[in-house]
Amino acid sequence: MTFNFHRILCLSASLAALNLGAGMVAATAQAQTVANRVVTVDIKAGDLNTALVQLSRTSGVQVVADPALLAGKTTRGVKGNISVDQALGSLLSGQNLSYSLKGDTVIVKAGVTKATTQTVTPVMAAASAPQADTTPPEAIEEVVVTGFRSSLAKSLNEKRKAVNVIDVINAEDIGKFPSNNIAEALQRVPGISITRDRGEGLFVRVRGLGPNFQNVTIDGRSAAVNENVRDSGQSGRQFRFDTMASELVSGVEVIKSPLASLDEGAIGGTINIRTFKPLDFKKPTTSVSLTTTYVELADKVDPKASALISWNNEDRTFGALVSANYGIRSLRSDRITGVSWTANKIDVTGDGVTDTNFTPSAVRPTLERERRERWGLTAALQWRPTENTEIALTSFYTYLDNFYDELTYSADFVLSSLVPGSAKVENGALVGGRTTSTSTQIGREIDYLTHDNMLTDLTIKHRLGEWDLSGSVYVARAYSNTDKPITRTRVLGNSGALEFYIPQVGDGVPSLDFLTRDLNDPILPFRRTEWRINDSTDEEDAVQFDAKRDLSWGVVSQISGGVKFRDRSREYNRRDINFTRNRSGQTIGGNNTLFGREFYDGFPEGDFLSEVSGTLPQTWLLPNRDAFLAILDTSAIANSAPARGDLRNSYYVAEKIKAAYVAANIDTTVFARSLRGEVGVRYAETDQTSQGHADTGSAAVPVSFDKTYKDTLPSANFVYELRDDVQVHVAAAKVITRPSLADLSPRLTLNSSGTVFTAVGGNPLLDPFEANQFDLTAEWYFAPGSALIGGVFYKDITTFVYNQNTTIAIDGQNYLLTAPVNGGEAWVKGFELAWQQNFKFLPAPFDGLGALANYTWTDSEATYSATLKDKMQNVAENSYNITVFYEKDKLGARLSYSWVDDVLASVGTGGLTNLNDKAYGSLDGNISYKIDDRYSIVAEAQNLTNEAQWQFAQNGQFGGYTYNGRTVSIGVRAKF
Repeated sequence: MTFNFHRILCLSASLAALNLGAGMVAATAQAQTVANRVVTVDIKAGDLNTALVQLSRTSGVQVVADPALLAGKTTRGVKGNISVDQALGSLLSGQNLSYSLKGDTVIVKAGVTKATTQTVTPVMAAASAPQADTTPPEAIEEVVVTGFRSSLAKSLNEKRKAVNVIDVINAEDIGKFPSNNIAEALQRVPGISITRDRGEGLFVRVRGLGPNFQNVTIDGRSAAVNENVRDSGQSGRQFRFDTMASELVSGVEVIKSPLASLDEGAIGGTINIRTFKPLDFKKPTTSVSLTTTYVELADKVDPKASALISWNNEDRTFGALVSANYGIRSLRSDRITGVSWTANKIDVTGDGVTDTNFTPSAVRPTLERERRERWGLTAALQWRPTENTEIALTSFYTYLDNFYDELTYSADFVLSSLVPGSAKVENGALVGGRTTSTSTQIGREIDYLTHDNMLTDLTIKHRLGEWDLSGSVYVARAYSNTDKPITRTRVLGNSGALEFYIPQVGDGVPSLDFLTRDLNDPILPFRRTEWRINDSTDEEDAVQFDAKRDLSWGVVSQISGGVKFRDRSREYNRRDINFTRNRSGQTIGGNNTLFGREFYDGFPEGDFLSEVSGTLPQTWLLPNRDAFLAILDTSAIANSAPARGDLRNSYYVAEKIKAAYVAANIDTTVFARSLRGEVGVRYAETDQTSQGHADTGSAAVPVSFDKTYKDTLPSANFVYELRDDVQVHVAAAKVITRPSLADLSPRLTLNSSGTVFTAVGGNPLLDPFEANQFDLTAEWYFAPGSALIGGVFYKDITTFVYNQNTTIAIDGQNYLLTAPVNGGEAWVKGFELAWQQNFKFLPAPFDGLGALANYTWTDSEATYSATLKDKMQNVAENSYNITVFYEKDKLGARLSYSWVDDVLASVGTGGLTNLNDKAYGSLDGNISYKIDDRYSIVAEAQNLTNEAQWQFAQNGQFGGYTYNGRTVSIGVRAKF
């Protein structure tokens, strides 16, 4: 199916005009106003916030209030067949509170409530229903909910109202998300852990499942995905959170149990990013923030700015909003990478008996420097031409420009030259010794990468009689490319004798002592300059229509349904050239080809790896790319025809998805307590096409694979209120996750080193992951803005995909190929605990204190073959977060510590080549001061304890080290 979006947009505009006309007719014959709507209520005396939540559920009227207004207040309750106005009057009586009404939204505010005009007793609806009020509703006064405490209370209230299992993070104020990075803020949510890239949050894991198991949406619309174009590793469907500035975000929902209306594809969960809309504001608003950030290790000071302007007319029937941000982030990582171990038994003493089980192959000290420049823009128009119609046009755009500079050298151990008697063996592993020969490569990689991501959506909502209708069309696109070609310039040769020692993980980095050569001299012959261009385009075009209707069919309070058509595609192109000849056509590499210092640059930093124990070269000469390119024959660049390897690396994958759903909302009582929920079913049919080139061993030939699969996905979510302040969530669903787009491709990528013969491939015939999942959660809201929550979850993954290693021959050379295959089964289970509390009961000034904490335990098992069962890869068993905050008057402060357990990759079919992440914790802080109603200053810091990230191999030995240092930001915000 091919969508013609020009026609669809025209059709949408025509429908909007028809809806406008219908809405005007309907407006002339309005039914009763919301205030006069008659409802049957039985709300017990008690906490006012709980009572208003119950009234909202019963009446279908949204009630909005600043949690601070409701804190500590109680109500006498109300019972009877009465109007919403009467119910609110009784509940707010004596509280110095009143309300304003606009449409279906009630705004609770300070002020004396008007007296009710009728006695509130159980009477017949017909007798108690007043006549429709034709006077216009009073103007709504702005209710501003700001601050960390208020954002927590608002998030908790959304969780409490939801029928499914969700967690929510809300912005503290316009342009003030709780963290500078969206992924880092999500660590505060139970069951969430993140993957970092050079200290910044990049990907999100939900309940132990990796980023490929999540759906990421923007305002409920599927987000396109930016791909990694720096190296051979591809992200697939993993959304890069480093491309999006947090200032553009009003809130994030983590949806752990699905509703039928949500897009299928998330066994882990759906992460919905919400942006600001103009009619969210009660009056024209302008917000500006200016921030400067100091990155300690990079020793750079970077600027960041954001602004939002929102306008609406007095009647709040039309609004326009635009927000923008710009920022620079300088990063530096001091690393040890490339550490590899092999299962190897050797005799190190010369007595004819093997002394080792494992031996190291190489160590690669690496300095990485980056400059990330981000732009972001959102724009939104909202128009409510009638009470029954709303038309919204929104657009979201982000741009990331990334300069990357990698400086590295290697020590590749020639163990055949190990000096007898010098070896150090610990726990069966060779960890030290002296060799008379060492292979060393020095390289410099320079990349200019760009990522842009956009989404544009047109949505029309209209109430037609008893039905609420919604139609939308959207286009999402993510483009990643090498703005300038990637270049890697390498020199390679024998660096002579070496003494080495590799400590246990966490005890320091390896010691390397080059005994006969100095890496600050031009001692190695030229090897080659690698040249690469790479681009990836990820697109989704979609049309959807939804309808729902409130009714009273026994326990059914609402029915809903909808259809959606999605056209998703990924095009990935890559071209590689290696330059080894000069302009005369002669090969200039080899042991006898040395170049002088004019072909090298000095090392730019004087404190490389100075923060950790270990003795190794901290400076070395760097090959100068431009100097070598000036003498190399680069004429192959002009040849536009892709080479055989380029054809193998490139691919195109398309998915055309048709989906439909129906659902019914439940609202009843069981044992005199409220039971609400939703039951539904979603049907999806996916037509998949994978195109690329397969290698016969001597040539790349074009191939195309088609596959169709259908899924019926039932879901059920229920909430039962055991008490006014205690409720239980029960949820069950069948869910799927489609394989990574890169895994679905018929690609074949060979290791380009020329010394390590490994390859990575795809599998167009993969089936999607399928799972049955179950949730049980108990929630105790024991005080305003406070809760104690515990839950268990279980995911039975009936169709599982894992990586399998096989050997293939290309041009007579054997390669170890890693490619995905469908396997047996897997399961993930665990529990979550969360606590949040305001310490209002403490004497001043300590009554401004508060805290929240969560802990998640996860266990898993997967069947990798008929004879192999093991843990699932990249699942952390334990994780927790603790936050302590203080907020009173003008001062706010908080400390947050996040910790995640070991993340294992060497389980299952993973081996010594798969490195595991050591447990990691990060302490972050924030302090703010509100100068007046308009201005505030904020200081933030990340990684206050200066932690590093470590990796270890399957045998428990050292595998890698990354240090990024601390980051401190100071900013000022203004709102008008």
